[in-house]
Amino acid sequence: MEKIRFYSVIIGLLGMLLVQCQTKEKEGETKSTPTFLIDNSSLLAFEDIVSEVEFIPLMAPKDTLINLSCNVSELVVNDKIFYASRCYKDLSIHTFDLEGNHLQSWNKKGEGPGEYPSLHGLIVDNNELYISTGRGSILKYGLPAFEFKEEIQLGDYNFVPTVSFISAYNWLISSEPPSNERQEIFHVVNTESGKVNSLPILSLPYSGELNPGMFANMEEGKLLSFGLSDTIYSYQHDAIKPFVILNFGDKSISPDDFELEGEAFVEKTLLSQNYAFNTGQIDYSEGIIKFMAYGIEKNPLFDQADLSTFPFYDVFISQNTGELKMTKALLNIRNNSCSAEGYFYQAMQQTDWQRALDLGYFGKYEEKLLQSIEKLSDEEDPIILKFKVAF
Repeated sequence: MEKIRFYSVIIGLLGMLLVQCQTKEKEGETKSTPTFLIDNSSLLAFEDIVSEVEFIPLMAPKDTLINLSCNVSELVVNDKIFYASRCYKDLSIHTFDLEGNHLQSWNKKGEGPGEYPSLHGLIVDNNELYISTGRGSILKYGLPAFEFKEEIQLGDYNFVPTVSFISAYNWLISSEPPSNERQEIFHVVNTESGKVNSLPILSLPYSGELNPGMFANMEEGKLLSFGLSDTIYSYQHDAIKPFVILNFGDKSISPDDFELEGEAFVEKTLLSQNYAFNTGQIDYSEGIIKFMAYGIEKNPLFDQADLSTFPFYDVFISQNTGELKMTKALLNIRNNSCSAEGYFYQAMQQTDWQRALDLGYFGKYEEKLLQSIEKLSDEEDPIILKFKVAF
């Protein structure tokens, strides 16, 4: 029971961090797979890694019951901003124009036909919106009326944390292992034939306690990442291979550490801040890989009860130049980013942008943030951070 309570605390703090890594023999690895040293020699202030920054206040209509404040959300940006609350009591989906003006809101939370009981992913493709329930099903709606079209069954999985659209009837998904044995966690599912192709990447013991597997869209194919992995993979043309290898130097986790019992493992690798590793968060935009690392430097103010004090870092790798840049992350692993046309987007809640002001995080861009705050209908509403990385 003590071990169960311990894991509950860690899961509550870490949300999407996986305790897993890839096999030692990486499928398809070649000498040409680029390797990057991930250490503090590439660490810069946020203002020194970006070329453009914009703050977009999400402005809900005044005198309405629309609540945009939620520490866990989904964000999609194309010709509009789609913002979904993942706080269980709400699960509303909202659209805004690219200046943050409210357009529409929908909510079909429920257990009935055409309703979604939970929200673990949001995909917008042309005039269709897909909601992953995390239960092995996806609900498809037509836009802009949000009319229900169909429920797509992915198969019998314990939990499906993330899904990604490949083509008609084909989905790339990650699954939570039902036991502590090492298992394949990435699958390509054809919903027309029911055929499943499990990709040759294995989980670790205890990874089922947390969420495995994340994806990012590239111009052709997908990037795949997961917590503690020293490799980011690509999935292209029905084949998977290593895309980049991450070397955390002297702060790398020893293979022997994976033999530790769960509580001892978390204490040694995470709470001590002595190790650095890939958290699994992944994004990509026009030749730039973005992922989140942990533990590059120790935070002297670290408090295991306060996720904002955990030493997370945003790391950017340019495919074109082979350069790597890194900055301290303002947000944590509960917050997914998204990308479009060379820009990265992240939703900042009031506690996030207030902490940024307290830390002077945005440097010379702080005045832009203050101007954005002035436009909010409610100071508890989020602000979208939009930025482009300079290489």
